[in-house]
Amino acid sequence: MARDLRLYWWGQTASTVGSLFTAVALPVVAVVHLGATPGQISLISAAATLPALLFGLPAGVLADRISRPRRTLVLLDALSALATAAVAVAVAGDVVSIAWLIALALVSGSVSVVTEVVYFLHLNQLAESGELTKARARLQAGQFGAGLVGRLVAGPAIVAFGTATALAVDAASYLLSAGALLAMRPVAPLERAPRTGPSSWLRDSLAGARILFDNRFYRALMLLLTVPIFTSAGTGALGGIYLLHTLHVPTGVFGLVGMLAGVLGLLGSTVAGRILAPHRDARRVLVLCYASSSACALLYPAAGGPLPLAMVLAGLGIGLPALFGAVANVALSPVLVAETSEQALGRVMATLHVYAGALGLLGALAGGLLGDRLGVRPAVWTLAGASALVMLLTAPTALRAIRAAPFRPEPPERTTAPAEESAAR
Repeated sequence: MARDLRLYWWGQTASTVGSLFTAVALPVVAVVHLGATPGQISLISAAATLPALLFGLPAGVLADRISRPRRTLVLLDALSALATAAVAVAVAGDVVSIAWLIALALVSGSVSVVTEVVYFLHLNQLAESGELTKARARLQAGQFGAGLVGRLVAGPAIVAFGTATALAVDAASYLLSAGALLAMRPVAPLERAPRTGPSSWLRDSLAGARILFDNRFYRALMLLLTVPIFTSAGTGALGGIYLLHTLHVPTGVFGLVGMLAGVLGLLGSTVAGRILAPHRDARRVLVLCYASSSACALLYPAAGGPLPLAMVLAGLGIGLPALFGAVANVALSPVLVAETSEQALGRVMATLHVYAGALGLLGALAGGLLGDRLGVRPAVWTLAGASALVMLLTAPTALRAIRAAPFRPEPPERTTAPAEESAAR
């Protein structure tokens, strides 16, 4: 599987570079070319998270019924390429509007709902037994490294060639990702229990919520994440206006502010494998990383002074949370695999995404509202301060849940299909 993991790495890396071009281009289109207000920016951010609420739970049921995740990922890459290319044409033809950007956010969010669940199932399929954490860390390190390249070249490329070109690069990167998936060797399909009699999507959709509610640590984890997800979505919704208008970061170097996040995120992904040694409780790493991330995020609204200093402080306010978040993301993989059977893994992942999506939607709308009422910097201060305070209050609850139940590094159930996949991908 080493060859296929390398192909997956290259495909994901190319897609990440392209996504960074869009991430830099869209705020420029919205703020600079269309003069978007904080409320309109928050609507774009909210549109990206709305699909998680509408389709998240059904997507989890679908994922637990998919036996060949790779085919689904190829189709999703193709859909993303088509949607991004359409907006690129609209920008080039000077017919783009806020509605176009909201539509792209809706399509991207809908694709992400399924991709984030199916991605994990496909990676679990490719990784050898006991190698999931290393594979996840390696892929995440590649994504952060690609993010560095994307942030480095996206701003100058937009200045030189325009935002339409940046969006076209992203569309091409999705096609490269799909090509990498198609080039992989056939693998055994996932075993799925045969279904007889009527099937209830509602009952199956709620199964993930029941699993999370019955698991004491999962309950504590969801409590721990409530305000940080909410506040980071609000802060993210205001990011373009905050950097471009409040800190007066030039468009040509706008993408460079996030470079430190890429460097530190890459560092976090690199050291995550060592931090998450087999004897170490990954749940404790999760809690400590989330708490540290919220504390460091206070640097973001504190950015000020001369432009270079303001950019460094803003970069640290994004970068240090990215470092701890990278370790936490890797730590989440063994926790989910250890605490959840393979047959229900998709629904648990989808339920978490719906929960995060609901909080993200409310946070993005709240960020826009606070930005309009208080001003952009006071709004960012309010959101970051609330996150740090709530984390201080809730982290002890999660640590008590960890002490009450020992961590099991092996999954409760993992099925392996003996037959090789012979059908064409």
